[in-house]
Amino acid sequence: MKRKKQQLNNLGRWTLFITTAFFGVLFLYVAGCFVKIAVTGQTRGTDLYEFALEKYLVEEVVTGRRGTLYDRDGNALAEQLTSYTLYANLYEEYGDVVEDIDETAEKLSTVIDLSKEEIVEILSKDAYQVEFGTAGRQLTYLEKEKIDQLGLSGIGFRQNTKRFYPNGIFASHTLGYTKLNEETNVLKGEMGLELYLDEYLAGKDGVIQYIKDKKGYLQPNKKEYVIQPVKHGYDFYLTLDSTIQTFLEEAMNKVWEQANPESLVAVVANPKTGEIVAMGSRSSFDPNIRDIENYNNPVVSEPFEPGSTMKIYTYAAAINEGKYSGSQFYESGSRLVNGSTIRDYNTTWGTITYDEGFYRSSNTAIIDMLTNWISPDKYIEYLEAFGFGSQVGLPLRSESAGTLPTDWDLTQKMTAGFGQGILTTPIQHIQAISAILNGGQIIKPQLISQVYDSNTEEIIYEFKAELGETPITAQTAEQVKQLMVGVTSNETGSGRLAYSLNGFTSGGKTGTAQIADGANGYLANEYLYSYIGFAPAEDPELVMYVAMKRPETGGHDQLGQIYRFVMQNSLVYLGAEKTPVVDIADVYQNTEVPQIINESIEEAVLKIEEAGLTPIIIGDGTQIFAQSPKAMSSVSVGSKVFIQTSKTYALPNFTGWTKDEVVQFAMLTGLQVEYMGEGYVLEQSIQQGQLLTNPIGITLTLTKDLTQINEKLNLQEVQIQPEDLTTESKDEGSQ
Repeated sequence: MKRKKQQLNNLGRWTLFITTAFFGVLFLYVAGCFVKIAVTGQTRGTDLYEFALEKYLVEEVVTGRRGTLYDRDGNALAEQLTSYTLYANLYEEYGDVVEDIDETAEKLSTVIDLSKEEIVEILSKDAYQVEFGTAGRQLTYLEKEKIDQLGLSGIGFRQNTKRFYPNGIFASHTLGYTKLNEETNVLKGEMGLELYLDEYLAGKDGVIQYIKDKKGYLQPNKKEYVIQPVKHGYDFYLTLDSTIQTFLEEAMNKVWEQANPESLVAVVANPKTGEIVAMGSRSSFDPNIRDIENYNNPVVSEPFEPGSTMKIYTYAAAINEGKYSGSQFYESGSRLVNGSTIRDYNTTWGTITYDEGFYRSSNTAIIDMLTNWISPDKYIEYLEAFGFGSQVGLPLRSESAGTLPTDWDLTQKMTAGFGQGILTTPIQHIQAISAILNGGQIIKPQLISQVYDSNTEEIIYEFKAELGETPITAQTAEQVKQLMVGVTSNETGSGRLAYSLNGFTSGGKTGTAQIADGANGYLANEYLYSYIGFAPAEDPELVMYVAMKRPETGGHDQLGQIYRFVMQNSLVYLGAEKTPVVDIADVYQNTEVPQIINESIEEAVLKIEEAGLTPIIIGDGTQIFAQSPKAMSSVSVGSKVFIQTSKTYALPNFTGWTKDEVVQFAMLTGLQVEYMGEGYVLEQSIQQGQLLTNPIGITLTLTKDLTQINEKLNLQEVQIQPEDLTTESKDEGSQ
């Protein structure tokens, strides 16, 4: 018994020894492993530090923001926002799926621009996930919230970036637009400043790293390690003034609807600094939806024959050469140049002074100067010095340099003196006129006021006026400036009726360019109307160039509406203490032309008169088959509406009619008209009442003297309506 007990004690001691030895060896092994790990940082060939980093280290891309385009006062014109792309999950292993296609389609159709049927078709596709095309892309946060509130299963969003233009069509050809690369989620400039400045506006993504805990949560005070710094794009402050731009957009919209021209373009600038404060064209587009008809910016990219605005520089050249005598008389009418007859638009004013020739916009005065006072070649040198034939250099793509007359074509060099046979852009005119308004010194037009680097919080560029050539002396500049003042203040000035400002002294020059028809010469009754003007005359704060091509109705009177509204309101806004136009209705007292095709004469006349318009019946039929202006056009109260009832008609008494009213009549009837003078019709070569069917030629003599008109009407014992005499002259008449 005792021996057995002794054996058990020995077994216990051996068991204890072996157990202790085992755990001792195990401890030494584990300790050795820890020592090895501590010394080498590895176990079983695995680097534990790299393993931990791989498990807990987060690498994140920080998106570089595209720079913002601001106006001069810091109002955002183009900015980067977060947008969302809508998608639907149709595959169960990807999570929640669309459960009820009809219900989902019906609810989604109330938010995105797709019908229920179109959405059902998309959701019925054999696919794992589907998107909804352009209707489901670049959604705003509010649109995302609306869809979230619908509580639809299987509907999700991908976050991306969006370029937003808060003001829609506001200066859209200048700003341009961007396009999102959906693979890289990067915005790329496609047009305008967005394209030209793309490499400076574009941000560059950065990379950071930080550690999360074992449960996958971010550390409360995480330390970030910048692997690649993010670089945000530069912010550009433009010279554009949102208030003046808004005046311009509003006025252009009105005339675009009212006159329905082929094109319309305008630029407003500070002549002392070259800063462009407003710039626009029609047709236009909304860069948020890119409903673009014309990808060119007409201000810089589409040159045209400007007409008589070029007389500014012909007179400037003659004056600067010391050859000009403004009080000298000459015989207006026509001149023979290289076998071609050049005429004044009214045939003749008789004997007038050269100063008067500028006010009236005489072509023969220009021919005399380029024949007797300066050579055509010398004149072309002046045009080059004023900047014509060269790019201005705005930060916009596809700028045209225009064209100057060829060396071998003498006739073209001569006609260039009154704006024919030469192609120019609106921005070239803004640059050239700066020499007239700045003592002979050209001031370069500019669009960028300041560039700000948000990465360093520094201004890296600040605007300063850039001087160009000095093509003329200060004395010449002042003399030409006073001639331009005479265009609006002189009784015979071509801009007196349409472009004189209310309460502000001003100056300017009209242009009426007959539109070329290639090798066939020029189109009859097809014009491009233009005007360049400045105010106040004593110390110009603003200069504006505006042009309109092939309007259906109107001419300089319509163009003058834009000029007067923009200039008067802008000058008041800038602090000039003058009488403003306080309401756009003061300029635009318009009404809408009713639809009267197929109506009886009685019904048509009633509708026209109820609209505050004057009906002019052409023919002796009983039903209307043609009308001008067309239905829904916006026209001035009191305007004539021509309604045609038959091909045979009695020639009306044109006395007191404006040229544009005659043009509308001629378009309906085929009457071929030759005009002498400007203003209102005083005489006609064929007496009223003659029955006509086939096209026939007639000559109309026009005058600006309303006293003559009234005397003629009283003599005829015809009662003329007051509104017939309030319409401004629609024709400057010079090619």
